[in-house]
Amino acid sequence: MISKSEGIYVIYRPLPATLITLVLAAIGAFGGLLLGTAAGAALGQRDPGTGVWDLSATETVSGMIVAEPYPMLLPDDGSVGVLLVGVGKVGPPENVTSIVGLNASVTGYPLERHGMRMLEVQSAERVDRASNAARPAASELGEHEITGEILDSKCYLGAMKPGNGLGHRACAILCIRGGIPPMLSWMDETGQARYALVMGPEGSRMAEAHLESVGRNAPLQGRLYERDGWLWIEPTIAKHRP
Repeated sequence: MISKSEGIYVIYRPLPATLITLVLAAIGAFGGLLLGTAAGAALGQRDPGTGVWDLSATETVSGMIVAEPYPMLLPDDGSVGVLLVGVGKVGPPENVTSIVGLNASVTGYPLERHGMRMLEVQSAERVDRASNAARPAASELGEHEITGEILDSKCYLGAMKPGNGLGHRACAILCIRGGIPPMLSWMDETGQARYALVMGPEGSRMAEAHLESVGRNAPLQGRLYERDGWLWIEPTIAKHRP
């Protein structure tokens, strides 16, 4: 009870109606604040994307292994080239690199996103049969300036969700330095997501200097190519935008 003269509430007496109303209003306001904060945090999260990393069963693909600039298996059926990586933040194991240019059967855990394929290699062995046709030459698509994000392909294709953005920058740099193929992601003029593997001059790996653009939206100027069912970009200028 609250004394009219002293304004003191006596704890063992029932709450007055005015105080009950005040308490309920405070609880309602606090609850609304919590719900609003939670909703805002949920809406602010990055889209985890549609990447799939199937660890329930391995997949075996046969074809020819190429190594430049990144190890890839060109399937016998002529489908899109399959990137090959190792367990963790590294490129494929020696049993892949030792049979480059040969027909092989590669088994691993598949990762896939938007038709881009990768195997985390568990085993690879040479297959004795007639040699595959020569690797098709790259088709040049001209010089372009693209504003996009360089990310590591393994995480983006499904190993991490989300596998891009500033929050993933440190992980992406470690992956790329370890041998995971870097990939440029951007939106074209129609609003469609586009992707290109990033390489260095004359089919080499991406230059260390371009790591500045990893995990952040930045302009990248270079020559585009199409090969093995993938787009490739050979950067000539990398500018870091804070």
